[in-house]
Amino acid sequence: MRALLIAFAVSLGLAPAAQAAVARGAVLACRDPADIKRAFKPINDKTAKEDAAYFKARLSAGECVQLVRDQQLLVDQRDGPLWCVRPSGGLDCYWTHEKAIDLYPSQRPAAGEQGGKKKP
Repeated sequence: MRALLIAFAVSLGLAPAAQAAVARGAVLACRDPADIKRAFKPINDKTAKEDAAYFKARLSAGECVQLVRDQQLLVDQRDGPLWCVRPSGGLDCYWTHEKAIDLYPSQRPAAGEQGGKKKP
């Protein structure tokens, strides 16, 4: 029994951990990577209205979400410039563009603290 517990603990330690990050700003994220490819393609007058209606429907259906600036995320998967992120506390992974995600958010001072240089 002890060997089984040790093996389980070791397997947990070897499992790849999701990387903590934040959203750089308001950005769309969708369950299907094809939706994000469509969202980040160049816009033209001909498809602008069609795309707006398409993504409004995807948001309403829960297939896409709007991430907000500084929203806590976990990066689950990467596929080139597309990353699948999971909002903190969420179960579902949503694809978005890598440029929308800050992997190394700066440490912000807590309320009442001053940022910048420390006084000697």
